[in-house]
Amino acid sequence: MRSPFRFFSVAVGIVFVIWLIAQWSDAPDTEPASQPDRGAASAGQSPSPTGSPAPVPDPLPLATKFVTAWARPDLTTEQWWEGINAARPDESLAQALGTTDPATVPATKVVGTPKVLEQADGEARVEVATDGPTVIVYMTLVDNVWYVSNILPGGGG
Repeated sequence: MRSPFRFFSVAVGIVFVIWLIAQWSDAPDTEPASQPDRGAASAGQSPSPTGSPAPVPDPLPLATKFVTAWARPDLTTEQWWEGINAARPDESLAQALGTTDPATVPATKVVGTPKVLEQADGEARVEVATDGPTVIVYMTLVDNVWYVSNILPGGGG
């Protein structure tokens, strides 16, 4: 995995597999029992004590936190995982990143201001620029908490 082409080929392959798994797991009667109930409130919102939906939190801070943790090729694998796990990856993304060697990550920091590309129905897509590739962060809102469901390095422009 020393060449950038090989890294991106593997990354695209992982993203494709995660996408396939996501498509399969979103099918009506096949949602895993371990997933929190998403259908109780519209757009992934939980009702507040007054009965009205709670405001949806901003996805930008978590997307930035995740990419900041991801873009640390200088860390040991254990240190890198502490940062990744603190940024709330969902189970499928954590599994997909399970064999990642932090030294192969093609970025070292977040640069610029992240921006929401799309946000609707409890899902968001955020673009985060790094000193390497721009990273698209896919997020899911569960019980009014954002989780990172996928990343696509090199996904922007």
